[in-house]
Amino acid sequence: MAIYKKILLAIDGSQASSQAMAKIASFATPGAAVRIVHVLEDPLTIYPMINEDFTYIELLREVNMAEGKKLLAQAEAALRAQGYAVQTSLPDLRELGGDIPAALKAEGEAWDADLAVLGSHGRRGVRRMLLGSVAEHFVRISERPVLLVHPIEQAAGRLGHEPPAAPEQTGMLKRILVAVDGSELAQSALRQASALAKEHGCEIRALYVNVDPFLAFPLLGVVYFQREPMLQAAAEQAANIRKAALDVFDTFGIRGDVQILDLETRDKRVADLIREVGKRWNASAVVMGSHGLQGMQRLMLGSVAEHYLCIADRPVLIVKS
Repeated sequence: MAIYKKILLAIDGSQASSQAMAKIASFATPGAAVRIVHVLEDPLTIYPMINEDFTYIELLREVNMAEGKKLLAQAEAALRAQGYAVQTSLPDLRELGGDIPAALKAEGEAWDADLAVLGSHGRRGVRRMLLGSVAEHFVRISERPVLLVHPIEQAAGRLGHEPPAAPEQTGMLKRILVAVDGSELAQSALRQASALAKEHGCEIRALYVNVDPFLAFPLLGVVYFQREPMLQAAAEQAANIRKAALDVFDTFGIRGDVQILDLETRDKRVADLIREVGKRWNASAVVMGSHGLQGMQRLMLGSVAEHYLCIADRPVLIVKS
């Protein structure tokens, strides 16, 4: 059975949204329904009036509307050719009010989408209305899974690195890396990723980063002298997380492995290690929950997810509660 039957795709004409559209083939099989959405912004909220003359503003609005319709038609033709059942929508913020993320959220809820797909960077305008900031906001407010696609060139340039090893191209979901932390939401993300791995016949790996509690909170070394019991508790937690992940793989009847890494230096964060493992393993996508454990170390997978989204160099599937 297909995991994602109804996919909401946000486009804006940018390279990022084009790559996001191409990635649909990696997460859905032909026959799935795709609703393509291009949100029409109101120029009145972006550009100031000149001598109270609305003529230029209205002409710009007409151009934007024509461009939006053209983008939708081109995307619809491309996806129909791949065997998808396609719908299009051009929500108008002048009529709806609010902002782009809210409009996308409303579209997804009204259509009961299984998955929303967005590019991580889009056009840059007077008010920096780039799809990247829209995507980040949308991830926070969405109650449904969100797939964010990062253009490789932009990810590398943003970090000042050489272009990373490119994940598999369109329609090639081969390796799924899942960040886990022992929380129920992380387990939910692992279950969804396992269902994807089974559907596409690809490899899957669960990754747990074990953070030294004394590294996260140096004062523990002063107020808590029994270091060994705490380290033993952390080791037991890692073992429990490994077993829970393997149990999920068994439930889905797939083979998967679990990798546990120790974070013992303040020079790196959990998200940095996730990125490094994804690059070395050449993961097709990284899957994680939007919120994880909230404990004394405040090592929430939610905060890890936010950090990872800033440095990601491959598609990221964010699973919500």
